[in-house]
Amino acid sequence: MPGTIIRRYRELRNYSQDYVAKKMGISQNAYSKIENNITQLTVNHVKQISQILEVSIVDLLRDDFEIHGPANIHVESISKEALLLNMDKIRAKLEDKSPQKHDFYPVVMALLQSVDSTISNVH
Repeated sequence: MPGTIIRRYRELRNYSQDYVAKKMGISQNAYSKIENNITQLTVNHVKQISQILEVSIVDLLRDDFEIHGPANIHVESISKEALLLNMDKIRAKLEDKSPQKHDFYPVVMALLQSVDSTISNVH
């Protein structure tokens, strides 16, 4: 669970719950609920904790991420141009969806940018 991992990193840094909570601008009680997996983490919380504990976001959430592939994968080749066109369509759809209302919008856009950069380097 993410809270358990966060607690381990906090303890490695010899930080108190109160110290981390104050850095985040929340009460020690609210922070305790994060470590005890009572409060669900927000993207903002994860970013703040990552910075305070000097740990990557992926390391904080590593046990929480479990990627499952679809049961039936249809594999076909696609040209670089077609892939970029589809990426642009996805980006346009996301930009139309009131980004301020979606916590994961910045994360998804960063992933799209990363994939776009990777594809641009493919010949």
